[in-house]
Amino acid sequence: MVTNTQTNGDSLLCTIHSNDANHQAANLVNWQQEFDQLSKGRFVGQINEINFSNIHVFREDTNQELRQQCRVEEGGLWIGFSSNQKSCRINNQTTRHSQFLCRPGSLDFELLTPEHFSIYGLVLHKSLFSQLEQQQDGPIISQSFDSLWLDNIPASTLQTFQQYLSQLLQTEGSRWSSNTQALILEDAALNLLSQAQKPALVSAPALHQRQRIMQRVKTYLTESRLKNPITVSELCAAVHVSRRTLQYTFSQCCDMTPKQYIQIIRLNQVRRALLHCQHQQTIAEVAFDYGFFHLGQFCRDYKRLFCETPSETRRREFT
Repeated sequence: MVTNTQTNGDSLLCTIHSNDANHQAANLVNWQQEFDQLSKGRFVGQINEINFSNIHVFREDTNQELRQQCRVEEGGLWIGFSSNQKSCRINNQTTRHSQFLCRPGSLDFELLTPEHFSIYGLVLHKSLFSQLEQQQDGPIISQSFDSLWLDNIPASTLQTFQQYLSQLLQTEGSRWSSNTQALILEDAALNLLSQAQKPALVSAPALHQRQRIMQRVKTYLTESRLKNPITVSELCAAVHVSRRTLQYTFSQCCDMTPKQYIQIIRLNQVRRALLHCQHQQTIAEVAFDYGFFHLGQFCRDYKRLFCETPSETRRREFT
């Protein structure tokens, strides 16, 4: 049974229910798969998915132990991670539930998944890599990249992915447009790959070049733009530099990444809005207006920066 649900944005969330492991394997698009049921009992499976033009995102739930023979489309890349703190095996190797699993397209791999397993998946299509090659000082993925999982990824990154995908793949969806949702996912996946791979050697921009880049960044980051999600890819295109050059410039000039810089600016804007609130908006509404989609994470980040909660800041406005 297939259920199509329109989210609050304009992206189409598709929910597919299955009572057979073979049907479950056939339900994921752009995959070659074969599932063997290993545990006894009636099979129940579900897939919640959204297909964007360059990226396919899904959550797959299965109630039985399975052996999954898998292959994604040539030129693409699959990234998967547990959504319910259960681990699986990939190519006969034990994994941790906190790991991002990863396999390039056109390569066969095997997953052994336990009973009552839930996994998030991202498939980055070949079209995405083709479009972004111009923003790199080299290939996005090294030709020698053949890992079963991504290393050097902090736990906070996994939590952020889980929070965002959980919200994105729910019926109520997001107030952001389909295009904005796709850009956020693409950028997050590219940052993930960038963290996992050894950095390539790049020519460091001279001091005057770094200053010009930072000035262009500040000019671009107007208050109105900051009220919508801004990706690193978008920023690269706006200031006409590669992703690695932008990362290096921020590291040298600000001792932080572009995403950290944008987040700090946004948190300060929220603080000003709470201190000088002219409208009766809730804290959640103010946070969302400045690009924070997960209230719990926003409150933690806000308190970490200002040593007080958003509620405490708001009370200042009334005293």
